Amino acid sequence: MKKAVIFDMDGVISDTQQLHAEVESKLLREFQIFLSPKEITKKYAGVSDKTMFKEILNDYKISIPNLSNLIFKKWDMIKEISKGKVIAIPHAIKLVSLLKKHGFKLAIASASTLSFIEYVVTTLAIKDKFDVLVSAQEVISGKPAPDIFFLAAERLKVTPKDCVVIEDGRSGMIGARAAGMKSVGFVASKNGDWPADILVSSLNQLNVSVIHNL
Repeated sequence: MKKAVIFDMDGVISDTQQLHAEVESKLLREFQIFLSPKEITKKYAGVSDKTMFKEILNDYKISIPNLSNLIFKKWDMIKEISKGKVIAIPHAIKLVSLLKKHGFKLAIASASTLSFIEYVVTTLAIKDKFDVLVSAQEVISGKPAPDIFFLAAERLKVTPKDCVVIEDGRSGMIGARAAGMKSVGFVASKNGDWPADILVSSLNQLNVSVIHNL
């Protein structure tokens, strides 16, 4: 019997992954790097800002003196464009409420900053449903490393084997597996080698029985 569910946020709880990708694409154009939001989402959904920007800039042989400034700039832009645009993924709030009602401990483990996580769950009126909010900024290595999932489990006071992770990004699925947790891949298409235990195209496909049987 599983005791806890750990959610990714952007693209699972809130329809905010596209906002991230649009801002990141715009920032990269300043370095003459032309990656579409779709390309960024496909490869880097759920990956920490530091890891993503460092990898892309290294690929293009570009060095900048202070990566932190670029990340701060991204979040200033995100805060501005996200006003009035934070909406829930279909069936996300219903699923969160259902799991909470049945006694699951709930956490968010996201590459977003803690302030943005809190902004989103407050906007969606579900902050009280979550026992723990964890940001990748709190760990040394973001997804696909398992660090953020270990930290979430520690704060929830459960063992990794008692957790199920719901992720839309490959990096998060890899991290969940590395942490010894079962995972649900929330993906538009089941084509491809998704490293999750089960795949769903709608959160409406999940219920208490499905989670317990993982």
